Amino acid sequence: MSTIKEKAKNFKQSIKQNGVKTEIRRIKNYIKYKKTVLDEYDEWIELNEIKESFAKENVNKFNYKYTLIVDSNEDIEKFQNQIYSNYDVISIKPSNYYEKLKNIESDFCVFVGKNIRLLSICLFAMSDFIQYNECNLIYADNDFINKEGKRVNPDFKPHFAYDNILSKNYIGNFIAIKTKFLIKNIDILKNLSDEEAIYNILLRVVAKTNRIMHIDTVLYSKEKDFVNEEEQIKIIKEFLDNKKIEYDKISKGLFDGQYKIDYKIKDNPKISIVIPNMDHLEDLNKAVDSILKKSTYKNFEIIIVENNSKNKETFDYYEKIQKEDDRVKVENFIINGFNYSKIVNYGVEKSSGEYVILLNNDIEVISNDWIEQMLMYAQRKDIGIVGAKLYFSDKTIQHAGVTVGIRGLAGHKYRLVSENQYTKDDSINYVQDLSAVTAACCMIKKKNYEKLLGFDEKLAVAFNDVDFCMKVRKEKLLIVYNPFVELFHYESKSRGQDDSKEKQKRFAKEYELFVKRWRHAIAKGDPYYSLNYRLDNDIPTINYNKIKK
Repeated sequence: MSTIKEKAKNFKQSIKQNGVKTEIRRIKNYIKYKKTVLDEYDEWIELNEIKESFAKENVNKFNYKYTLIVDSNEDIEKFQNQIYSNYDVISIKPSNYYEKLKNIESDFCVFVGKNIRLLSICLFAMSDFIQYNECNLIYADNDFINKEGKRVNPDFKPHFAYDNILSKNYIGNFIAIKTKFLIKNIDILKNLSDEEAIYNILLRVVAKTNRIMHIDTVLYSKEKDFVNEEEQIKIIKEFLDNKKIEYDKISKGLFDGQYKIDYKIKDNPKISIVIPNMDHLEDLNKAVDSILKKSTYKNFEIIIVENNSKNKETFDYYEKIQKEDDRVKVENFIINGFNYSKIVNYGVEKSSGEYVILLNNDIEVISNDWIEQMLMYAQRKDIGIVGAKLYFSDKTIQHAGVTVGIRGLAGHKYRLVSENQYTKDDSINYVQDLSAVTAACCMIKKKNYEKLLGFDEKLAVAFNDVDFCMKVRKEKLLIVYNPFVELFHYESKSRGQDDSKEKQKRFAKEYELFVKRWRHAIAKGDPYYSLNYRLDNDIPTINYNKIKK
């Protein structure tokens, strides 16, 4: 490290070589770079991470015993850094777990994968969490170590999400399992490969319990990130086979470590596609034409809910399209003004399918198997709604799921992100559980729609789809976003403000109703979106303020 004298000498030499103005500009750029690239995560750490001094002062509050189980190739010494000292370290191959861990005595077994460094406050933070939470498995956030040995790129994870973990091992290779649960279910450790063993253990735990919890802070750093995709696919197959879940194939996703499962579709249920429409003939024609020409699933009906159209051409089209294809029906809904909730409720009432797809009239189908991709998830008993990936006309993201709490209410994730900006770290391209999806394209069982009394007609225009999703979640049903259902949504990128006093008054009233109804859920935070991310941005961005946890 340079001394102050050496730094001063170098500074003088730089001035002599480059001139004062150039050197000042270089220093300013360096400070800017340090702030934006190097120091921002440091700022989060400084504000939000448990201080070592605090841990040392409070370490005697807990009496939990841990057993750290590390790979046999790892140096045990590097795990002797914990402030909380009531733990042992065992170095062992995963293929030997079943024989070696049968009689283990501790409160939690902590399985630590290769190339991982534990923060010194790791076991203290875990103890602090355990005292307030009863769970069988715990996982935590992590970051990475760069070439200079600096902590970078934090991976802030959602709370446990069933469909996420089958699409990508987002939890990682660091899990803590309650020892009593582990011993009771010791077969979890049978026949493990030495590759991807922790992911295998994780899915075996998922098959037996839903008491899986997330500590939303960084507890360890990864030195390297390597995925054995062939082994992970074997592990997913084992999980599905043991659960007797039928599927056609498991294939690799867009990025390493992401997977796509094609589940078997049971029978051939009828699907009702409900499309509200008032004129906008060009949009409607494009939507209907794409459904009829591209859809590989054939047992469907299209119900166009006509409301307040004025143009003769629109009604001529209705007559023509119904003659051309008897799967298309037009239902005339007489309504004063516009109420989207009433219109779709009427359309669902007139439908005859077992499943309903709500679809905007400014949609164009891209994926030929779009109906199958939604149906394979909607047929599950634990799923309430299935949503889609929607693009603007320039192929930037219009919808890749909805986050509750964005800008105080709800917002579309990754809005306006283009395909050349996709990364392995974002969640645009794999199936996942979310709190909400847009009604511009979604599927639901008709019986569930009726049970929940459909869309709230007090929410005529705004928030009705998110409100309905919240009701579905309240029924303990999952909402799934499937990015392999791809469609264009020709919604304007710049809709502008409601321009009349009447519209503004209506919006304010609906906003107030939604917030009042779901204020506790909004305040608690979206379980599928880390509270370490800012809520004023559609793209997950680190919140550098002090976070309340």
